[in-house]
Amino acid sequence: MRLTSPVGLGIRALLSAGVTGAVLVASAVVVAVSGAAPLLAVPVLVAPDGWLEGRLLWGVAVSAVLAFPAFAIVVGYLVRYERRLLLEGTAPVTAIDAEETRALDGDATRLAPQFGVPKPQVRVHPASAPFAYTTSRPSDPLVGVRRTESPVIVVSKGLVRTLPRDEVVAVLAHEFAHLANDDLRLTSWLLVPLVAAEFLHDGGEAPTDGREPLEWLLATVALIGVGVFSRGREIAADRAAVAATGDPGSLASALERLGDRRSSRPTTDLRAHARSTNAISVLPTFGDEDVGGLRATHPSLETRLEALRSLSRERRTP
Repeated sequence: MRLTSPVGLGIRALLSAGVTGAVLVASAVVVAVSGAAPLLAVPVLVAPDGWLEGRLLWGVAVSAVLAFPAFAIVVGYLVRYERRLLLEGTAPVTAIDAEETRALDGDATRLAPQFGVPKPQVRVHPASAPFAYTTSRPSDPLVGVRRTESPVIVVSKGLVRTLPRDEVVAVLAHEFAHLANDDLRLTSWLLVPLVAAEFLHDGGEAPTDGREPLEWLLATVALIGVGVFSRGREIAADRAAVAATGDPGSLASALERLGDRRSSRPTTDLRAHARSTNAISVLPTFGDEDVGGLRATHPSLETRLEALRSLSRERRTP
């Protein structure tokens, strides 16, 4: 059951797909050209005049045949590796002997029919930092056109201990909204070009010494493309959560509380995850000073709170 109008999110999805698709093609070209350089290096030293022009395209073509499969394998491995990182150290909520986390299983049982989705597995992360996200399993297809994945909702112990029960349920409802809106599948598509660009440029900062400007540009543009859709999907999930639970206040207070904790820099270092995983958490794991503006994967906290206040006013209006 889709709980939000698909029109606005669909437009964002098309824009994101266009931008990230172009980045993926450009990344593949960079790989092909880079791979051609070693093939041509020795012949260039001894070649007669006019030889290079005729052989350059052949070198790029041979490089593409050799490099593209290897590049695809590496990117696929990195995507699955990040999925494993997101589940590393987590345990099924039913296997944890703690009342505060066991209640999550009952919450999931109640929320699943409200959102019209099968009950997903809920896992608990041992981190003290408060966060929650929905992710695919490492064994799920990298990308898909049909809903064949078995998503997992991850909630940290820090979130359960930081928020009152009603706010925990509100955050869990937000994650269920992602399942109902089926946006995780498209996010998986969009993250592939970002992972590819991140692989070419290991890091997120602009080059300061003149090196790798093209790779940095590709990673930046890919992040912008992902952000166009990701920011929209967060607003859509907020609205869907409120539509299902009828409680905009709890979600708003949860976001405020989590925003305060995030700005205080939790001891758990979430920077172990690549920037591409930043797009799937209920709030960004990087502070606003790290990734903002067009590169932001989430709307600003104030934007989300104002949208929730507007929903609250609408619900009070007879």
